[in-house]
Amino acid sequence: MTSTSTSTSTSASTLPAFTDLNATWTFIQPGLEFILGAQNEQGVTSTMYMNCYTAVYNYCVNKSRRGSTPASIATNTENNSYSLAGAEIYNKLDVYLVQFIRNLKKMPNESFLEFYVRKWTRFTIGAVYMNNVFDYMNRYWVQKERSDGRKDIFDVNTLSLIKWRNEMFQPNCDILISQVLELIEKQRNHLIVDTNLISTAIKSLVFLSIDIQDLKKPNLIIYVNSFEKPFLEATMKYYSKESSDYLANNNVVDYMKKCETRLAEEISRSNTYLEDHSKKAFVDILNQAMIENHAQEMYGQFIILLEQKQIEHIQRMYKLLSRISKTLDPLASALEEYIKKEANSALEEIKNQTEAEIKEGKRKAGSGVEPKVYVNTLIAIYNQFNDIVIQAFNKDTKFIRSLDNACRYFVNNNVIAVPKPRAASKTPELLAKYADGFLRNSAKDSDIVDMNADNLMIVFKFINDKDTFEEHYRRSLAKRLINGTCKSDELEESVIHRLQEENSIEYTSKMTKMFSDMKASEDLKLKVKEKINSGSGGSGGDCIIKDFNPLILAQSMWPFRHVPEYDLNVAPELAAPFTNLKAVYTEQHNGRQLQWLWNHGRAELKANLSRKGKPPFSFTVSNVQLMILIAFNKKNSYTFKELHEIVGTKRETFEAHLAPFTKYKLMDQSTEEITDDTVFTIVEEYKSKKLKVNFISAIKTNEAKQEEDEASKEIDEARKTYLQACIVRIMKSRKQMKNNELINEVLPQTSSRFKAKIIDVKRVIDVLIEKEYIKRIGDTSFEYIS
Repeated sequence: MTSTSTSTSTSASTLPAFTDLNATWTFIQPGLEFILGAQNEQGVTSTMYMNCYTAVYNYCVNKSRRGSTPASIATNTENNSYSLAGAEIYNKLDVYLVQFIRNLKKMPNESFLEFYVRKWTRFTIGAVYMNNVFDYMNRYWVQKERSDGRKDIFDVNTLSLIKWRNEMFQPNCDILISQVLELIEKQRNHLIVDTNLISTAIKSLVFLSIDIQDLKKPNLIIYVNSFEKPFLEATMKYYSKESSDYLANNNVVDYMKKCETRLAEEISRSNTYLEDHSKKAFVDILNQAMIENHAQEMYGQFIILLEQKQIEHIQRMYKLLSRISKTLDPLASALEEYIKKEANSALEEIKNQTEAEIKEGKRKAGSGVEPKVYVNTLIAIYNQFNDIVIQAFNKDTKFIRSLDNACRYFVNNNVIAVPKPRAASKTPELLAKYADGFLRNSAKDSDIVDMNADNLMIVFKFINDKDTFEEHYRRSLAKRLINGTCKSDELEESVIHRLQEENSIEYTSKMTKMFSDMKASEDLKLKVKEKINSGSGGSGGDCIIKDFNPLILAQSMWPFRHVPEYDLNVAPELAAPFTNLKAVYTEQHNGRQLQWLWNHGRAELKANLSRKGKPPFSFTVSNVQLMILIAFNKKNSYTFKELHEIVGTKRETFEAHLAPFTKYKLMDQSTEEITDDTVFTIVEEYKSKKLKVNFISAIKTNEAKQEEDEASKEIDEARKTYLQACIVRIMKSRKQMKNNELINEVLPQTSSRFKAKIIDVKRVIDVLIEKEYIKRIGDTSFEYIS
């Protein structure tokens, strides 16, 4: 017969009988008291711990026995099934934990929160050790019970937490959370508090959020329902009141500084106390209470800060509002409208200044705003607000878009660009003139110090009618190439390359071909020179031309489609180069025809009209003027009729080219009014302060107006062709389309070149119907005719 130990001390050397549940429990209970800290917070000794572990182990191991069934007894056979022990001692522990927790007492002058944190901390440490004491039971009996479907059986550590939740937390939840929130509010009011109490209490809720159906599943239900919701409500209430009170007594800038401080404090607090689950909702509450609810007050201060150029405070406002993306939209819209207003004021100012200078006689009537002044004003506005977007708005795409929208508006629509309603914008033309200003070698460095390709490209990006710019730019480029006034080929090609990058290869294809023509003309020039020098092309020795620079230009690429009828008679002294040029070109390109552009040519000639001992004058003249002056090599005087018959061209053109010679006193005119009998006599001694005299600049013709009209016509024709090609391409792909669908697809495809109008698209559609590219189907649809 086995003896049973009834010792009540776990330090006793004699362990209880493994068959006696009560004796075993009586043996280990004092040890559990020490483990859980019931004995004046004292811990358990190693001997006591090992005795408790051994007692539980002996009971579970030896109590587990080979079981018998009624069937095995009747047949006198053994059943090899094995029954694990643990239920009895598990139930004892369950009852003990409930009683232990209920018996915990609060110290005098101790708040419930302090009591809770003190006991929780000790209890959870003890629960870990107690879990180890019952390790054997956990690993075998508990695991088997749970695998058999017993979801109400837990390892000892989990059982301890569940009992704490049921017996300590749930009955006292309201007072615990209330005291936690009170302490957080005190901390917000900058009072000194024990932050460990807050963090430990909150973390306990996470440990207590146990899903008894699935212990491995993450669960925050206790934390969320008991703490997170009231915490967020308290935060909203606190900061709603504080924000309103502060704004009632302080300005917006100080309020924004206050927000920055408060947000930093709360973010730090959230990192200390809160679970990740709560952080987004917490930040949203802060943003709503401090920022979103008072965004209108910030918007009201925004324009003032812009006017005062308070970049630091604008940046502060942006950083706060950027925490709630939707609150930035009104700010971005306000910026866009402000930029438009500032641009309009700046452009109005330079327009009024120009008009005042015209009234004072400082500028010619009708001269308008100088391209340089206009473009530099656009650039100054862009740079001013681009700096703000970079510095204050951190290159935020919303504000970049606002800047771009505003720039696109005021670049194309302002009092200078559109002086009359519904007129085409003049910005593309003015921009082309601006480019010509710094690309011509005749420009003074002091005049172009603030003009460059970077500024050109900034404005180019915003113009709607890029085809208009291309036409005017190409015309000024043509003049620079023909007259040899390019500052440098490298600079010209660099600008064209940048235009190509911003738009397309197609956009700059004609400009590129113009450069190719110039290089091809150089090769042709050498061959003509060789032919003249060899004597095979006629009497080269009698020719008075020392340097002949022919340019062969492809008509479809250069902006000279409509050539004025000059019918200029080439002087015999100049015939050889022209004859040889035609012969060489025809030999290389059989079947092609040359058409002379007399109005675009120029000549530099030496005039021996100086006093003795002085160098000859150098005259820059047009081709018509060249023929006039060469005639005076034979005699000093001609009647108007004689001279006109020698030179040719229409009378109107002839008079215009002749007038500068009398104006600058190179010739004497016999009568004030010109008739056929008016005699023109060249002076024997020309007087001028300059040795180089440009007579071309004094020619007054309507060619400039014709060229402007021609450019407008060229742009209109090109747009019609472009729209036709675009519509045909779309219809060929889609076969059938409704009217609105077709228009909506055409408009975006033309935006890279110009801003097409719906009425223009409709007119082109009618043209294509007449040309039988498409046909109508009913009243609202079209079909492609294959």
